[in-house]
Amino acid sequence: MYNKTKSRVIIIGGSGLIGSSLNRELKKKNVNVISTYNQKETKGMVQFDMLKDDINKSIQDINKNDIVVIMSAYSNPGWIFQNQKKAYELNVIATKKLIESLTPHGCKICFMSSVEVFDGSEDAIIEFSNPNPLNYYGKTKFLIEKYLKENCENFQILRTGWNVGIDIKSRCVVTLTYETLLKPNAKMATDNTFTVTHVDDLAKNLSRFIFEKDEFVHICSQETISRTQLADLIIKISKNGKKMNYLKTTFSEIPYSEKRSRKNNMVSEVMKLDDISSFRSPEITIKEKINFLDNNYGK
Repeated sequence: MYNKTKSRVIIIGGSGLIGSSLNRELKKKNVNVISTYNQKETKGMVQFDMLKDDINKSIQDINKNDIVVIMSAYSNPGWIFQNQKKAYELNVIATKKLIESLTPHGCKICFMSSVEVFDGSEDAIIEFSNPNPLNYYGKTKFLIEKYLKENCENFQILRTGWNVGIDIKSRCVVTLTYETLLKPNAKMATDNTFTVTHVDDLAKNLSRFIFEKDEFVHICSQETISRTQLADLIIKISKNGKKMNYLKTTFSEIPYSEKRSRKNNMVSEVMKLDDISSFRSPEITIKEKINFLDNNYGK
């Protein structure tokens, strides 16, 4: 177990949705944290481009007491399917190169993975369910999981489900469903289920588990919700609800560009009851995001 007073936490991709929330949470706890950004300069962070920069030149004296959390990756499955070569260069090649540069230092490497490494064939996906990614994004994540297990001794794989940030930039499941409901001929699958996690709740739990010894941890709300339940909640709460409507369908009838898992029901056998209870309910998270979208969408 790492000592919070002695360890540095280095967040690769600290300016992103999850990274920035984790950065704030660690600073609240007075942890020595170093976060990186790539293109958009962020005050208090270090510039680092995984595709071309050497981590040892960007951050000095990386050592065995450090914890490096790798957040940087392309994460939009639709975009990734259309840009597989570019996605592979960052999500796989550059990530492997970064891990190779870190391994000799003996630091702990924490990799942010996803529910997308599973095929959704199980009603409850636990830490040791067998990965079988259906889409290209999930395949890139699984390749790094395998690489860490085969080449590193000091690693941790952190998986999460669908996260919601209360800002206009994060393309979360609530925003995408909200937008779809405003379009004609919207369809919602009754048999598509998933978890919905507030990004701040995710960050609070990440800020604890990166100091623990568990090699695999599923960090997300443990409650699932269906796509139609989400749609009904949006219509009920939103100021634009009267403009929204949809037809019920099955997941197999939704025309995705590539295969997607129908059930993203991630649960944890590692988190304790206190950890699980620290997540707000999906309904609370969804309501907060709907209120935000009602006041900011289209601006």
